[in-house]
Amino acid sequence: MSRWPALKGIDLFSLDIDSNDYHIIDAMSDQLCARVIVVEYNAKHRPPINWYMPYKSGHIWDGSDWFGASLTAWTELLERKGYILVGCNISGVNAFFVRADLVGEKFLAPFTAENHYEAARYWIGGHLSGHPTQ
Repeated sequence: MSRWPALKGIDLFSLDIDSNDYHIIDAMSDQLCARVIVVEYNAKHRPPINWYMPYKSGHIWDGSDWFGASLTAWTELLERKGYILVGCNISGVNAFFVRADLVGEKFLAPFTAENHYEAARYWIGGHLSGHPTQ
C-alpha cells in the first residue's frame, strides 16, 4: 500500500515550510509523481554550493537565513527522483521542477542550478532587506 495515496494524479505540488522541506520531499518523492514541483530555495547558498539544513523536529523559522536548502541541493535531490530544474522566479525564492518525461524542448537548457539560479531579491515580495545572517 502506498504511504502517500493522495499523491496520485497531482499536477502541481508546492511545499514551503521554511525548514524541513528538503527532508519531507526526500521521504515522499519515491511516490510523488506530480507534473510540476515548486520548492523554496535558500538563495544565500549560490551554486555550486550543495547545502540543506539538518532535520530538526519542531523547527520554527526565526526570520534568519537558516532555512531550507540551496538550489544545487534541490536540483541533485529532485534529479534523482526524476525531475528537472526548468527555472526560478525572479525574486530568488522559488524553483520549478518538471517531471523529466514532460520536459522535452519546452524549457531553457541547460537544466542546471548554475543556469537557472536567481539571486535573492526579497524586496520584490515586500521585504525591505534580506534575512539576517545566522
